[in-house]
Amino acid sequence: MYFLLLFYIMNFKRNSKININERNSLFENMLGKVYNKPINLYGDLPEKLKTKCFWENENEPSIWVSLLIPSYNTNKEYLIACINSIKEQIGTFGLEVVWINDSSNDVNTNILVNLLDTMIRPLKNCKLVYERLEKNSGISYCLNYGVNLCSNEIIFRMDSDDIMKYDRILKQLDFILSTPSCVMCGTNVTSFEYVNGINSSINKSNHKNIITWNEYKNNPKTWILNRPSLCFKKSAILNVGNYREYFKYPFEDLDLELRVLKTYGTLYNLNESLVFYRIHTGQLSSKNSEYNELCKKSLINHMINN
Repeated sequence: MYFLLLFYIMNFKRNSKININERNSLFENMLGKVYNKPINLYGDLPEKLKTKCFWENENEPSIWVSLLIPSYNTNKEYLIACINSIKEQIGTFGLEVVWINDSSNDVNTNILVNLLDTMIRPLKNCKLVYERLEKNSGISYCLNYGVNLCSNEIIFRMDSDDIMKYDRILKQLDFILSTPSCVMCGTNVTSFEYVNGINSSINKSNHKNIITWNEYKNNPKTWILNRPSLCFKKSAILNVGNYREYFKYPFEDLDLELRVLKTYGTLYNLNESLVFYRIHTGQLSSKNSEYNELCKKSLINHMINN
């Protein structure tokens, strides 16, 4: 049954002739496992809304954006879910997928390359930029390298084991383009975890919509925005020094967010949960958590007092 499911997922194709409210994709079924109930990602969307996936549009894209994803020996099942959620994105944009392989082993690299070649590369209105590093260099190095490879001003972040809601890119893109003061925004996320094949927890984050530097200095927190939901302007990220190449702590996102917040004064967060965040034992952020919290607080104090 497992291999049959993988077969259907790998050969999944959208039927644009079917009314959006009648679609019942394998991707929805996959998320149904997360919630332990049937999921309709599309809901009751009015027909007047543009409901085609970005690669289904016949016209030239209205704008191009980049999606930056680092990975290291990611589980095949997680990769398939991640890539399917990329394919499900609706909108009239063009998408450049910048994937940085942090020197995964040959077996996992072959799996990743095959998935990208069969599921991403053939898509219309989509460009694939794939790089495999010669040696394992860490996520911060990958992101620094990846930001420089992105050829568009608007960049979205995603982790290779997470899942995007179908309108994540569309909604964040609309927000950042319509909010002149916004150079970085995130969204709330829904975290989920499987233990022995059974979903054990569902939690939704609840970040504030607007965070200012003056407010943050008076009430600092170690968790500002959700890492896999970040959307930012490349020019602003380069202006604050990009992700630090040799930052060895597993909170490179906090380091970057603090520098952006201090420089530009404001960060934004969309209230809606647009990313499904997978929790599993292989995550760097789950290791040495007490020590990491102390390091985060030290970083915050340094940023505030210098």
